Amino acid sequence: MSPVFQHFFPPHFFAPRWRLIYLFFWGLVISALSQPSLLLWLNGIALILLAILIYRCRDPYFPYLKRWLVFNGFTLLLWATLSWRIGTDGIELNPEGMETALLISLRMNLLLFSVWLLLWKMNDTVLVQAIGKLPLPPKLIWLFVLTVRYIALLGELQQKMDLAMRARGYHAGLNRRTLYVTAQRVALLLVYALLKAETAQIALKCRGFRFDEKTNLSGEK
Repeated sequence: MSPVFQHFFPPHFFAPRWRLIYLFFWGLVISALSQPSLLLWLNGIALILLAILIYRCRDPYFPYLKRWLVFNGFTLLLWATLSWRIGTDGIELNPEGMETALLISLRMNLLLFSVWLLLWKMNDTVLVQAIGKLPLPPKLIWLFVLTVRYIALLGELQQKMDLAMRARGYHAGLNRRTLYVTAQRVALLLVYALLKAETAQIALKCRGFRFDEKTNLSGEK
C-alpha cells in the first residue's frame, strides 16, 4: 500500500487479507446505496484518491483509462436495453429503466475504483495467499485460487492471440468477418479453459487432494 496511507494507519491495517475483507463489506454497502447524488459524490472522491495514488506512485494514467473505457462498454449496453420500452403507442422512453441503468452504472464504477484502491499493487501471488488466510470453506478457497490462476492464463492467451492476429494484418470492423473471427476466439478461449480445468483436476488427484478432506493450499492433509 502507498506510504501516503501508511502514514496515518498502522501497517497491519493494510494486510492483504484485511483489504479483501474491507472490499467485501464495502461492496455490500455500495449495493445498498440507491441515491444517485451520493453515488456520484463517492465516485468523484474515489476517482480523486485514485488519481493522487497513481501520481504519487508515478504510474501512467493511460492503462487505467483504457480499462475504464472497456469496463464501461457494458454500461452502454445497459443504457441501450433499459432506456426504452414497448408501450401502447409503440416504442417509448422508459424513465424507470434509465434510473436503474444510472444506479447500476454508478455502482459499477464506484466498485471498480474501490477495487483499484484497496487492491493497489496486489499481484496474483499475494492475492492467492490472502485468500488462503480467510476463514472460508476449503472448497471456496480452492475455487478462488483456480479462478485467479486461470483468469491470468486466459489473459495471456488473449494477448498472444491479439499479437498473432495483428501480425497477420487483421483489423476489426463492423462486418461479418469480424463477427466470425470473434466467435472463433471466444470458442478457442472456452476450449482452452476447459482443458486447463481438466489438467488441474488431474494434477490435484495425482497429489491425493480430496475436497471432502481438510487440506491446505499445498495439498497436504
